[in-house]
Amino acid sequence: MTQRRILITSALPYANGHIHLGHLVETIQTDIFARAMRMAGHDAIYLCADDTHGTPIELSARERGITPETLIAEIFEAHCEDFRAFDIAFDHYTTTHSETNRALANEIFGRLQSGGHIVEKTVKQLYSEPLGRFLPDRYVKGGCPKCHAPDQYGDVCEACNTRYDATELKDPTCVIDGSKPVIRESTHLFVSFKDLAEWLRDFTRTEVLQSDVRNFVTSWLDEGLQDWGISRDAPYFGFEIPGYPGKYFYVWLDAPIGYVAATHSYCAESGRDFDSYWHRNDAEIWHFIGKDIIYFHTLFWPAMLRAANMTLPHRVQVHGFLTVNGKKMSKTRGTFVLASTYRQHLPAAYLRFYYAAKLSGGIEDIDLNLEDFYYRVRADLVDNLANLHNRSFAFAETKLGGQLCSFDTDPDAMQLVDEVKALARKAIEAYDRVDTAAAVRAITEMGDRANLSYQHQAPWSHLKDDPKSGRPADPEKARRIVSACAEVVRLVAICIKPIVPDFAAKIEAQLGIQPLLFADLDHPVGDHSRVSQVEKIYLRPEREPFDALIASPPAPPAPSAPVATEPPAAHDPVPDAPTASDLPVERRPLKDLVDYADFAKLDLRVGRVLAAEAVPKSAKLLCCQVEIGAPEGPVQIVAGIGKAYQAADLVGRRVLVLTNLAPRKIFGLTSQGMLLAGGPGEQEIELPSFAQRQPGDAVS
Repeated sequence: MTQRRILITSALPYANGHIHLGHLVETIQTDIFARAMRMAGHDAIYLCADDTHGTPIELSARERGITPETLIAEIFEAHCEDFRAFDIAFDHYTTTHSETNRALANEIFGRLQSGGHIVEKTVKQLYSEPLGRFLPDRYVKGGCPKCHAPDQYGDVCEACNTRYDATELKDPTCVIDGSKPVIRESTHLFVSFKDLAEWLRDFTRTEVLQSDVRNFVTSWLDEGLQDWGISRDAPYFGFEIPGYPGKYFYVWLDAPIGYVAATHSYCAESGRDFDSYWHRNDAEIWHFIGKDIIYFHTLFWPAMLRAANMTLPHRVQVHGFLTVNGKKMSKTRGTFVLASTYRQHLPAAYLRFYYAAKLSGGIEDIDLNLEDFYYRVRADLVDNLANLHNRSFAFAETKLGGQLCSFDTDPDAMQLVDEVKALARKAIEAYDRVDTAAAVRAITEMGDRANLSYQHQAPWSHLKDDPKSGRPADPEKARRIVSACAEVVRLVAICIKPIVPDFAAKIEAQLGIQPLLFADLDHPVGDHSRVSQVEKIYLRPEREPFDALIASPPAPPAPSAPVATEPPAAHDPVPDAPTASDLPVERRPLKDLVDYADFAKLDLRVGRVLAAEAVPKSAKLLCCQVEIGAPEGPVQIVAGIGKAYQAADLVGRRVLVLTNLAPRKIFGLTSQGMLLAGGPGEQEIELPSFAQRQPGDAVS
């Protein structure tokens, strides 16, 4: 294997607020990738910094009566504490408000100047006379000049996505004090990359971008690159531009240079070679970002690096936004959840596991659905993976003296481990594609197979004679069964370590082994292996802490009583609260009675959806591969639930299956059963779920 030198960054969190669950989508995704690359044996470092400059910082500090430096120092400590609590393993975390960043910003600006990329322009800007300052775009609101939507910021309309200049707003208002700004002129510096447009077109056609992102960037290039303003007038919290008194670098100029500055300070502390990252073509620079900052990271930032003769990004990995229960995060709905609030209720591992299960490497938004969150954590992480560990390790310690053994003479054990190892390799390959959802699917299937095998082989039954069959006790058979399952636990620990490192750390401690790497896949437990001091990794969670994440929004004020045109009669009764009999219920006749013997013919079982995809040319059909515990393996079921459920959201879910329905062709696909669901219509149907039952369990 060729060792890769990889520098990994996530977007710099702004120092004007605390870390929330939306921020953690990105940092968790980035941290998982960085951990996986280290486990693969690559020279991978993860660097980041607080983004500390700009008008919002200055104004927030002024409102609190403190200096901007005091504010960003407070936020820096809070950010670091939150990231530590969520096991974000930065190799170095710093701040853009540093002399290193100032020097590098000045240096790169000088290279842009000498390359002919800096131009001066006199521009019109909105100015607040009461405040005595020019107003940044985000401190002005008004009507969109295109669609006329009201209450839009001074840079882009959230209703029609049109970009415009703040001076084009209809009836602009200063959001700080509500005053009406006036238009004044000021001279500013701009970066012009028109001469790099064709180079950018070639650069963005490569694998540096995801295909969906490449389409966006191509459309922007087709529209033509506009010159990019990089200066702001005083007062401004940031770095003053050399040779331009009273002008400051716009925060978007020195913020990404923070990636470079973080590398410089990391190398100074660790003795690494700075040039090996930013002046060598064999280094891989990976930027993880949200889709709201694609434009800058895919056009201006690469062009800046090109003009400065520095290493270009190897990959700009874009993810979608976070929604909560299907809607944008909102303080009024109580769904704007801070990292510190989450930590009061649930372990960090739960969120890391859930985000990993949802992130497939694309730019689609991901939804933190509390019911799904609880279900996936309880069913997949706890009742599947953690339960496999507990039942096998605890059995080995209490019944077999903690001693494990080689199992290569046991065909059933070897078949299980070989199947699981193949899944483990799939999980490891998925990390390289930044497809953690695929990794989680492979890992949970590893646990499913081992749990079914453990239940089927029943190691406890071999500890004593079986008078019915005449089979004598065979403790060594029990030891081989348990050792094979313990090996699966070890393989699970290897694969899940980038996602939930505390899971792997506990397995390593209880097996008494060195920290696991991907290369340890082929080093199984054997006669030398023991387990000791076995404790459960996770306790089965209750639902209440999940629901407690979302605070109940304040009750709306009671509406004022309308003016009555006639006074109510004194004897009018006060209506009672509705009773159960008052609730609207659609009364429909029941079907004819059936004998119990007919009902008993139905084979109802718990199933687990292993894979699901939409059926082409159908508006509602999903083709699912479902594990039902059948000897022949998983079955294929075509279900008409596509208007209520997304295919990706079904994967891993435990469902109720009618298994002995005669096969039939649906849209050319053979359906070997039926998923049972209830509801009034195609969009309202609901699948029952099972948090504690395993695939194949009977339902009666």
